[in-house]
Amino acid sequence: MRRALLLLVALGTLWSVECAPRGSEYGASYGYQAPPVLRAIAPAAGPKEGGTTLTITGSGFRRSKNLKVKFSTVSPKTEVQIAAATYVDASTVVVVAPRRASAHVAHVAVSNDGVTFTSLPAVRAGGAGTYLDFEFVGSAPWGPWRLDNATVSGNGNALIEIRRTGGRLADGVTEGSDFHASDFLFCASGTSLRRVHSHFSPVAFLGAKDGAADTDKTMSVAAGVSDAYAQFIQSDTTYEVAAADDAGVVKWKWRKWAKGMFPGGTFSELNAFTTSAVELEYGVRVTFASTAGKAATDVWRFDAVTKNPRAARGEYLSPQRVSCPLPPPDPSGNDLDASKAGTQVELKVSYRGEHSFSAVTFTDAAGVKTVTGDPAPLGEITEALDFDDDVKLYAEGYFDGPEEYTFELEMTSASAFKWRKYRVGDAACKTTTTAPWCAWGGSGTVSVVHRVHLAHGVYVRFASLTGKAAGDRWRFDAYTFWSTTLSPVTVATQAATTSDDDALMYAEGAFFGDVDETFEVEIMSDTGTFRWRAFFATTDGSGVAWTEDVPVASSATLLRDGVSVHWLTALGKTFGDKWTFTAFAGHVVTALSKSRVGDAVPSPSNAAGDARVPTVTGVYLGAERARIRIEIGGTCTTSCSEFKWIKETPSVASPQNVHEAAATTWSGGTFTALIPMQSLEQPLVDGVNVTWGPTSGYKVGNTYTIDLAPMPTSVLPARPTPDPFFDPIGARSTYHDGAGAAPARDAVLTVEFTSGAAFKWRKDTGPYSSSVDVDADEPVTLGDTGVNLTFSAASGYVAGTRFLVPLRTHIPHVHNVTTTHGGSKSASAISRPVAAAANYANLPNQGSTLSDVLPMPGNVGSHSIHAYPAAGSLSGGGSAVPAVGYANQGGVGLSNIINAVPTHGYLAAVYPTAYLKIVGAAAVSPVSGVLADELTVSGTYTGDSSYVYQLEPHGTTSQFRWRKYALGSSEADAGSWTTANAIVTGSSSTTIEFGLSATFLSSTYAVGSVNRWTFTANKGHTFVYRDSGRALWSDEVVITGGVQPLSSGVSVRFSKVSGYAPGDQFAIRNRTVDSFGTYLGAADATFELDVLDRAEFDPPVFHRASGSTTAGLQADMTVTGAYAGRSTYVYEIKIDSASSGAQSTFKWRKYLRGRSDGGGPFGSAALPVSLSPTLLDDGTYVQWAAISGHAVNDRWTVIAHAGDAFRWRKDGGDWTTPQSMTSVGLVERDFSNVGTSKTVNVDVRATGEYSGAADATIALEVLPGGATFRWKKHAYMPRAGSLNQTSTAGAYCCGTEDVMLDSLTDAARGVGTWSPEMNMVPEPILLTEGVYVAFVSSSGYTAGDLYYVPVKKTAHHRLSDGVVVAFGADSGYSPNDRWNVSAAAGVYARGPLSGDTELSIMGSGFLPSESLKCRLSDERTLVSSVVDARYVSPNHVVCATPEHPPDTVADPVFVGAGSSAMETKGAYAWSYSVTFSVRMASATTFQWRADPLGETTGSWSGSAAIEVGTLRPLGDSGVFVAFASGETYGVGDEWTFAAYSRDDAINNVELTDIQLGSIRPGVMKHVAVSNDGGVSWSADKHGATRFLYSDIYVSPSGDDVTGDGTSSTPYRTIQRGIHAALSPGEGYVKNATNRDDIVVTPGRYTGAGNTGLFTMGKSVMVRAARSGEVVIDCAVRVAGAAHFGETMASAEGAGKVSLVGVNVENCGM
Repeated sequence: MRRALLLLVALGTLWSVECAPRGSEYGASYGYQAPPVLRAIAPAAGPKEGGTTLTITGSGFRRSKNLKVKFSTVSPKTEVQIAAATYVDASTVVVVAPRRASAHVAHVAVSNDGVTFTSLPAVRAGGAGTYLDFEFVGSAPWGPWRLDNATVSGNGNALIEIRRTGGRLADGVTEGSDFHASDFLFCASGTSLRRVHSHFSPVAFLGAKDGAADTDKTMSVAAGVSDAYAQFIQSDTTYEVAAADDAGVVKWKWRKWAKGMFPGGTFSELNAFTTSAVELEYGVRVTFASTAGKAATDVWRFDAVTKNPRAARGEYLSPQRVSCPLPPPDPSGNDLDASKAGTQVELKVSYRGEHSFSAVTFTDAAGVKTVTGDPAPLGEITEALDFDDDVKLYAEGYFDGPEEYTFELEMTSASAFKWRKYRVGDAACKTTTTAPWCAWGGSGTVSVVHRVHLAHGVYVRFASLTGKAAGDRWRFDAYTFWSTTLSPVTVATQAATTSDDDALMYAEGAFFGDVDETFEVEIMSDTGTFRWRAFFATTDGSGVAWTEDVPVASSATLLRDGVSVHWLTALGKTFGDKWTFTAFAGHVVTALSKSRVGDAVPSPSNAAGDARVPTVTGVYLGAERARIRIEIGGTCTTSCSEFKWIKETPSVASPQNVHEAAATTWSGGTFTALIPMQSLEQPLVDGVNVTWGPTSGYKVGNTYTIDLAPMPTSVLPARPTPDPFFDPIGARSTYHDGAGAAPARDAVLTVEFTSGAAFKWRKDTGPYSSSVDVDADEPVTLGDTGVNLTFSAASGYVAGTRFLVPLRTHIPHVHNVTTTHGGSKSASAISRPVAAAANYANLPNQGSTLSDVLPMPGNVGSHSIHAYPAAGSLSGGGSAVPAVGYANQGGVGLSNIINAVPTHGYLAAVYPTAYLKIVGAAAVSPVSGVLADELTVSGTYTGDSSYVYQLEPHGTTSQFRWRKYALGSSEADAGSWTTANAIVTGSSSTTIEFGLSATFLSSTYAVGSVNRWTFTANKGHTFVYRDSGRALWSDEVVITGGVQPLSSGVSVRFSKVSGYAPGDQFAIRNRTVDSFGTYLGAADATFELDVLDRAEFDPPVFHRASGSTTAGLQADMTVTGAYAGRSTYVYEIKIDSASSGAQSTFKWRKYLRGRSDGGGPFGSAALPVSLSPTLLDDGTYVQWAAISGHAVNDRWTVIAHAGDAFRWRKDGGDWTTPQSMTSVGLVERDFSNVGTSKTVNVDVRATGEYSGAADATIALEVLPGGATFRWKKHAYMPRAGSLNQTSTAGAYCCGTEDVMLDSLTDAARGVGTWSPEMNMVPEPILLTEGVYVAFVSSSGYTAGDLYYVPVKKTAHHRLSDGVVVAFGADSGYSPNDRWNVSAAAGVYARGPLSGDTELSIMGSGFLPSESLKCRLSDERTLVSSVVDARYVSPNHVVCATPEHPPDTVADPVFVGAGSSAMETKGAYAWSYSVTFSVRMASATTFQWRADPLGETTGSWSGSAAIEVGTLRPLGDSGVFVAFASGETYGVGDEWTFAAYSRDDAINNVELTDIQLGSIRPGVMKHVAVSNDGGVSWSADKHGATRFLYSDIYVSPSGDDVTGDGTSSTPYRTIQRGIHAALSPGEGYVKNATNRDDIVVTPGRYTGAGNTGLFTMGKSVMVRAARSGEVVIDCAVRVAGAAHFGETMASAEGAGKVSLVGVNVENCGM
């Protein structure tokens, strides 16, 4: 049947469509099917490279092999493609978008039969349902991102999710682009171009096909290559192995060339055929299946394919989200921000593919030979064109240009080239080179090893160095595949004279700022310069300053944070032209790792006389700890000039103790062939190079070792930036602990020049080194820190110049490890402090917990706060006294409270905080007397306190007199009578005083006391009170002067009955001691607190009055005497009068520390300033150096201390240095200070009242000369200058690692800002926030020494191991008061020896990585287990425990005359139980033997050295013994101990000799976490980081209350064991079943807890310690409980209890 051809003209394009009518061969074959109706397509866009899986929904889809989707467009050019679709259901089909030549919106139509589509190509007239739109995108991702984790390990892939965030609006549209689904979605960590081996292709045999057996034609390639392969091979390579005739013998040779090119390269020497593996180069090994059957024409070929290890396929989640399994960045790659810890790299994303370049087109100089891409597929017809390695050019990189460009290179000589770029498709540049776009923009030199950067992240590299001629050309296009951190640049030109080319500005780089920023660039009036500024993208930039007068250039100008700009042309700009773009945060990830390359370390056994130690350079590119061992070789003895090397890895990457380190072995491949020494860099492996100074003169056999490791540490730039002086990040500079491991804590190096050519240095606050000469030729290594300094010159430095080099460690920290067990010690506990009985006899407090009466801020009344009974003056104030029923009636509280919340001490519930408020408003009592009705007192009383007034007629009958005495006193205390006053009547009155007047009813009265009138004028005479937490005040109470009860057992006694200021408030709190925290110790402990006798005065602080010039002797006031007060008080002395030449006078007051506001007015009586001591009170005397020359309101404050210092110790150890309870603590000395002549708190003292908002530490550093210092306020460092209990600086001791830093460069770390240099003087110097320091000895200190002053806002004092105490008051405790705090260690994590327990590990610094590991280790069994960990969050990881052998080795029993100090360690490995005997054969050697239990059939071993401090193995038993250092052993000394087999330990024997007093056969492990696969580990070891491998033990002799379920202290009942067993875990780790084991010792178990067992939802196996000797007897039943064989309660959830070796009786089974 004929086909009809329909020609359709649509949109100016001629379409040809074949039509097949019904019944035609098309219809007959496939059948006509009506087209479907289309509704939606998702996603709506994807890359033009295709690969996007599209879901099309609608109706009428048919299952058909001809189901097709047509994509069509006519703009920018005609493209029509038909793709096969996959039928899902009648409403859904799926299709993969094809690759397109251009970016456009495509017309999408669907056909059920492959013929009739829903719409003709690009025809939209059919309306809805006939077509859909799909956008083919040709751009790269950009815009604001947020990463779910921006910090990764330096080892192992990390899964990172990228979310596109909002960003600012530009023209009403949110900045940035969506992600698109694609089969070509890639993520890359950084822009590294280094490639590594990926795989080998199958070997192709090209010889004769007939006559030879298959094995004779077979050659295989080993799967791997050596570590050195990537050092030398960076491209895909074809290897050819060719047979050749050699004098009648068929041998083989090999060569290689760039993959895809025509065969080339130079053949190797001939080799004989062998069936052994033969290395071609760098670990490429081939193996022939046979040695026979070869012909001289046989050829084998295979490809070695490389890959970019920094790029990986990503996963599309949504238009706003993609997931990236990000590989670690290249250690040799660029660090975007060297000022930050770790390595900062840009996270790149492409949904258009990994390689963003077209195939390269080569054209020879004559224009005759040309080829695009690899010529090999062209076949034999082009063989004569000879397209070999000489014409191969690699285009590489992460193109980040704003649009797609064509790059063109042209050889200018046989080894040099020039290059240019222009827009893709720019026809003009094909004929001219003069326009801005077409000019040659740069030049380069042909290189095979090094890549040459052109522009916009584009690099080129050649496959060979030769075979090129001037005029040869290469051309390729660069496409916008990869994401960028910058938005497109917008330009606003001021005049038409600025052409489009002149207006083209490029913004490039990887922005590493923390927030999105807008950059503005503007041409200045000098049009050859510009200015720029950057501001938060969420603002308009108003007020942000410009950086001006920057030259316009066509080369890059760095602005900041990695962003640079340049123009296409340097001219043609107009004043005011402005460019704007946005730099987006969220594109940078930080890898917390740096590569460590150690120095070449000579072996201790080397023969002396080598010419020089070789120099090591380079960056280690490996991902594991390793070493390179170099050995001098050759046919020589003393003048060798050749070497060989081998790379080795350790059996344990990071040993967890010295014993494991000693047992570590190194292994690797084989030594290389001998290599001649050269005085230039010779590459070895993994980026490491070695350079020989002298290239001969070495001793044969001498070896050198180079340590290699990816180190999770950072060496940050020096502060301030040292350039051009020195660079701390010199060659191979990596912070480590001296042994090649990551340190446990941060540090800082101080480098100080001592002369123009020498320097000294120190780590943290340690002592300075001796002077070191500057070496400009090679780096100077600073001790064992791993840091090298590189100097630019050998001299010219300024003495005294100082630089700081911060060192950061990035190992994770483990805070606690938990499992879901319910054992009795599942958490630690800290008891409340228990007061010693002797406290109640200690004066002056006698154990009272009541504090002083504290005035509230703002009080104005006169009050001097003394406790009752008080020493010295009793004037004013109120005192809290205990009510009836208290243990000691004489004890009173004396201390001030500085914390706002009352502590919870041991008597807090008895005495809650009470509040008291003065009410007593002015009032006059009724008049009394025989003629009371004759006198009226009027007016408002304005006096300060209550007085009793007496009036009586006097003189004449028309006059009266009056007097008064204080309320509460008697007439005997009354003052003198006044003179006569007129008696007036009616509306008139006679003034008395203080607003009171008298009016009489009669005008005359008989003179005499018989007619005396009496009344009381009251003021400040009543109060109300309430307890803490109560809102209502009590009824008003009149002050009586006696003991007046408040509530809750607290009473007060006022020292006077009136005169208090209405509205003044007071608080009465507890002077208790509280304890809290989380105890982290590994064993139970007792902490003792001891109050010290500190009755002393601080140096007086002088406060000059406003406008005063008082100085010298006039400012010199001293305090003497023996302070007798009970609490710490501040005495304030103020000059009251001062006249020229006249003796000054003063007034004084005192108040509780911190209570100056509310401390009341100064005393009313002025005292003369005297050269002799003047008593204030409580033994406090003041005197001056001059009695005149002061200014009114000059003030001095001095603090008198009483009962405000303490010390503590743990478990009877040494007492700590004294610590203060007050807000300004005692001065502490740094433990590493060199100077010893100065005493803290004697030569250097601190005083004042700290007013800061948080606890802190004031650091003081002595400067050169020893008479000046500087200071800063630092984050709080508890006991900053102290050592730990063992007089060593432990892993986390002291907290001084950042003290030397300055907040000007490290603001985020709370390190404070160092002050300028200050003179040391004896007078107190104000530092900050009320803190003063006085150098009583003002010179003679040692430069570099540091002192610390703790200043506190809280009352919390950290002891050790997580224990914190809080004093309810900051003074007033009795000397020798003592409290004990008991701390019980917890077992937070426990699980059975069988393993599979889910460990939940909380901490910090955990990184999502395939290399995340957990390690369980101990120093008893010496078994270390490393397992995979599951990342949950930066603070949480989970892992499952492996099975662990039981600890079945007993402690040794000693018999002899020498030392008994010998330890047993290890995990016993033999299958039968034995008794070991160890005896001394001499004072330094020993023998051992092993006898089966109960036998003496063993024999003694030979003698072996004891090797003190090392583990000595007892054969292959797995048991070791360790002899102690410093001990004396004697011949015949003998130890015996048992070791039980695993079977005996589990199944048959109660191991009483190993169980008593221990957790054996359980094992206590410490848990550590590694982010990098075990190269480094967390260093936290305390009670909360442990895991107890132990089954649960139950025994008839156990106790459910006091037992802990271990073998030595078992539980009593099986149900308690079930309660202690593991509950189901969270399911983070698949194999963590949390099944638990309960071991039941022989006996009969009955009654409650043994017969009515509930699973509690747990999976438990109850196992008899001896099979058949355990009986559960249900004869005694528990009412209502389920028993064995009966249904368990449904509420307990899924669970199972299995019985093994247990007999059950009377249980209905």
